[in-house]
Amino acid sequence: MKSKRLGGAIVLAGGESSRLGFPKPLLKLNGVPLIEIIVSQLSLLFEEITAVTDREDLFAGLPVKLTGDLLTGCEKSPLRGIHAGLSVSGRPYQFVVACDMPFINLDLVRYMAAFAADYDAVVPRTGSYYQPLHAFYNRSSLASIESFIEGGRCKVIDYYDTIRMRPVGYSEVTRFDPEQRSFFNINTWDDYHAAQQMLSEQEQDPLKLAGHRGKER
Repeated sequence: MKSKRLGGAIVLAGGESSRLGFPKPLLKLNGVPLIEIIVSQLSLLFEEITAVTDREDLFAGLPVKLTGDLLTGCEKSPLRGIHAGLSVSGRPYQFVVACDMPFINLDLVRYMAAFAADYDAVVPRTGSYYQPLHAFYNRSSLASIESFIEGGRCKVIDYYDTIRMRPVGYSEVTRFDPEQRSFFNINTWDDYHAAQQMLSEQEQDPLKLAGHRGKER
């Protein structure tokens, strides 16, 4: 029996993929498109998945809600995508991930979710680096996102200075994901080949990349 304990997740898929020259959601790892890998993993934990994209055709047949950016008064940015995803769902808080991050660790996500109701955002931070596209955001922060963007500011990390944000530190992250593969993203063809190698070394089915050892069904 499938047990779902969390509400919603948002997949950001609005990038131009300029360095790849090919739509990231359709890149295949062991024959499976990235977007199918991401949706398959997220569906083990979340009741609802929203994809923020300007290419709805790339998601045909997938069990996702679709939306484009709703705010256009600022340059295209992940914060605009986060705003759109939060806006079209009534879920109180949602996990946000980029469409090019295939090594999601469900145990880490579940751990982060325990703090999500009490903060505007829950964000991994290793050293001085935040991971804004592997984070929880609260719908209660929609007004502050709109105000921030309407003020001409678009960087997610700058936005953190204006909200109640709970950083998830290195020791917390590595408890679940020692190699921090959760944050690996595919921006270049070298990254893509590295992901293929990582998958090969783990001898994993790409649809079982979540890093969760327990039974979800």
